[in-house]
Amino acid sequence: MAVAAVVLRSPQLRTRPNKIKLIRSFDAKSMLERLRNKRVVFVGDSIGRNQWESLLCMLSTAVPDKSFIYEINGRPITKHDGFFIFKFRDYNCTVEYYRSPFLVPQGHGPAGAPKFVKSTVRVDSMDWMSGRRLHLYTRGAYFQEGNEVKMNMSVSDAYRRSIKTLFDWLQKNVNANKTQAIFRTYSPTHFSGGDWNSGGFCQQETLPDMTPFKSLEQWADMLKPVNDVLGSHHRPRLPGLDILNVTRMTAQRKDGHLSVFRSPLSSRQAHTNKTSEIKEVEDCSHWCLPGVPDVWNELLYALFMKRQIMLEQTMPPFLAQEH
Repeated sequence: MAVAAVVLRSPQLRTRPNKIKLIRSFDAKSMLERLRNKRVVFVGDSIGRNQWESLLCMLSTAVPDKSFIYEINGRPITKHDGFFIFKFRDYNCTVEYYRSPFLVPQGHGPAGAPKFVKSTVRVDSMDWMSGRRLHLYTRGAYFQEGNEVKMNMSVSDAYRRSIKTLFDWLQKNVNANKTQAIFRTYSPTHFSGGDWNSGGFCQQETLPDMTPFKSLEQWADMLKPVNDVLGSHHRPRLPGLDILNVTRMTAQRKDGHLSVFRSPLSSRQAHTNKTSEIKEVEDCSHWCLPGVPDVWNELLYALFMKRQIMLEQTMPPFLAQEH
């Protein structure tokens, strides 16, 4: 199922629905009311954190006194590692982020693996939920299945196998009547002239890509494994799972990254590989806020509200009121 079928239109540069109609515009108060006594949990890498921070900001607009929103352990949001649990006091709900850089576990290679294999990604194993596609898969990883290192397994095949592992885990461990699982698809990067660690840049991009077919072709391979495993013909087996398909719409937003406008300043410089020259490192993976992740969360809101309305329609009246 393609959740997002959107186009970008100049000059407003705002994504608008094309083939689907959203339930309604994002309503922070309505969402918080339906999240009363519940938890929203983001598990993923720094792109997942990007989206989590966006949702925190969007929901906070419905709370006049911002002191009623706080991290329960007193941790500053500027800290990069670990986890955060922000509580909305008036609604007794939490919006949480847990850092997990891979869909499936990473660990040391098995006995007998080649010496240059320092670590592997276990595509057939999963201990807890992580619902985000991660950029680290594309950086020369080795993949392990059982006790065997799959030296020739492609990134696409590993991604497909990992999604299957996630799907099987959700079927076994998640009660679809109580928990809604949402899998966000790949968030494209837009480096030119290199990668994040080799001089890649995007500072020159000031407008979206207005040639959508070109953008879609470039990232089609990242959607195929998702469709193969989580396509509409599979999802009746797991009714609590929804797909937040952001790849196609995000592929066109090459203008929306942090680029050189990241912090702290000390992290913006690095030595190039071939010389001792100091070169500014651009971030063409993460997104400015307000920005693209806000639109992801508008679609997230639509998925959430759709499920809530369906639950209320199927519940007896007295249970629907409690829910």
